[in-house]
This record gives sequence, structure tokens and C-alpha cells, in this order.
Amino acid sequence: MARWVSNTSYSRTRPVWILSMVLPLLFSTAGRAEKIRTAIPSASIHYLSLYVAEEKGFFREEELENEIVSIGGPTGIAALLSGAVDYSGAGGSGMRAVISGGAPLKVIMFQTERVTWYLVTGPNIAKISDLKGKTVGVNALRDTTDTLLTRYFEGHGLAAGDFNRVALGTSPSTVIAALKSGVAEAAMLDPASIVRAEREGIRVLAFLGDMFPYPFQGFAVTEKKISEIPGQIKRWLRAVIRSLMFIRDDVEGATDVAIKRLKFGSIGRALVSDGIRRYIKSLPEGVPGLPSPGALRSVIEYDVRVPLKIKEEIPVDRLMNLKFVEEVRKQLESKKSSERTR
Repeated sequence: MARWVSNTSYSRTRPVWILSMVLPLLFSTAGRAEKIRTAIPSASIHYLSLYVAEEKGFFREEELENEIVSIGGPTGIAALLSGAVDYSGAGGSGMRAVISGGAPLKVIMFQTERVTWYLVTGPNIAKISDLKGKTVGVNALRDTTDTLLTRYFEGHGLAAGDFNRVALGTSPSTVIAALKSGVAEAAMLDPASIVRAEREGIRVLAFLGDMFPYPFQGFAVTEKKISEIPGQIKRWLRAVIRSLMFIRDDVEGATDVAIKRLKFGSIGRALVSDGIRRYIKSLPEGVPGLPSPGALRSVIEYDVRVPLKIKEEIPVDRLMNLKFVEEVRKQLESKKSSERTR
């Protein structure tokens, strides 16, 4: 009888004992997640990868707890250098800061192989030659958008002096309003904004990504992080690259995340999905993150040398450290190959 009571007592206390052993392990595992901050220029489809990595648990699987903050351009690079953020999506500004001010940072990846911008026009423009003598909107005078549009127009018989330029900034609402009011006859918009623009009568004239390979959406880190925490960089890269592959391979799943996190308002699901499909036209086949050598030369030319008016060649390793993304790409390619052979 006494033994029966003892066993009953044990059976009643066993769940509590097990929980007392398991819960500390669970909490200690969660406690190992490193808190990091990633800065992006804006909450848009261009940076949907960060939100997908959070929602699908890719950061969590790498024991990272990521916080997304919107800080773009030179301000985003200043935040990176000060330690306020760990990763910055202002790769172009970062590379120019390296050359013009000796900033101790490197670009570690590019999300796309090609630019994601689309050339859009008002209703009276049907072809590039119609823009002769007209005003074209750019983000800022002599910036990357200005340089790329000039290059694109030259390839279609329109010289740099054949059209006027006006700086419109980066707000899609401002660009659309300028096109509708006639302040500008043409401008560039990102894939998500195209959806809204077409609803308001704006015409899509061309996809600039068809022009030539030009990596886009570069992410930078400090040289201090490269030397002190290289493992974290590889884990961050793995999460983001897996996210890009998810977006490319599962548009509907990516649409779910976009609707939840990017707050599109009245834009319906079908239009959001269309914006994502337009975006993934810029992604390479296979594992993204490491552009081709020709593409890297293009981004140095048009993001750095042309804006800063530099004549001499700039070596890739002065601006970028791509060894981590190369390692991660090989790992993911090996994993995909193993899955196909099962």
C-alpha cells in the first residue's frame, strides 16, 4: 500500500518535474538569440525579404532577433557607423562614403542582379523619342537614377541634352502626382508603386532591368563587425538569402507577408502579387546574393565612379567583402543539390 501511494505521488509530480527541467532549456535557447537592427531605405517590396525572414522564422533559425528600421541614404550609413544599426541597406551611399570619406565599411551582398525600376510616363508619351525637349523626373540630380535614365535614353537615340531633369525625391506619391500634373513627363518607380500608378492612368514604358546587369539593394556592415563577428554576418546572410528564394518560389506566401507587414491599404491582393512578380524579374536564377563580375563592374561604374566623377578604376575589394555571401551561397547550393538527389 505504501509503495502504491509513493508511485501515485511520483506520477502526480512527474509533469511538474519535467517542466522544471524543460522550461529553463527553452528559455535559455531563446535567450541565445542575438538582437540586431537592420536599416532599410523604406518599407517596400524592395525589402520584403527582411519581413519574410522574420515572419517565416529564418532569422530565428539563425538565432537572430532582428528589428527593422527605416533609415536610408547617407543617414542610414551614419547610423551604421555609429553602431545604431548592424546592417544597412544603403549600399550605394556606403560605397560612395568609402571613396569620398574613407568610411570603414564594406558591402556584403546585393539582393538583385538587375535594377528593379520601371520607366513610367504620362498618357501622352508612347516611346522614348517623344521625351525630346520634355522634363524627366529623377530622385536627385546626378544620382543613380539620373545616370541610369541618361544611359537608357542614349541607347534609344536621346542624348543627355535632349531632355530636362527635375528632382522629385523618392516618394512614389510625389512621382505619381508629378506625372499626373505634368510637372514631369516621365520618371522611375519601383514594382509595388507601378501597381498603384497604373490604376491612376500612368503608363509603364520599359523595365530598366532589361538594360544590363546592375546589382541593386546592397547591404553594408562595418569593418569592425567583419573582423569581430563574422559568424553573425553569415547567419544574417543565410536568413536573407533564404527569404529571397522564398519570395521568388512562393509568390502567394510572399504576398501574405507583404499584406500583413507593408500596409498596402486599399490595394488588393492581386495587385500586390503582381508587384512581387515584377520585383522577382530582377532576381537571378539559383541562389541570389552574389552578382556576376560584369554586374559588379556596372554598380561600381554607375553608383560610384560616375556620381563622384572618378576616372581611375576602383577594385571590387575596396568597396565590398563578398567572401561571406560566397560561402553561404555554396552551402545553400549544396543543400539544394542534396534535396534534388533524394
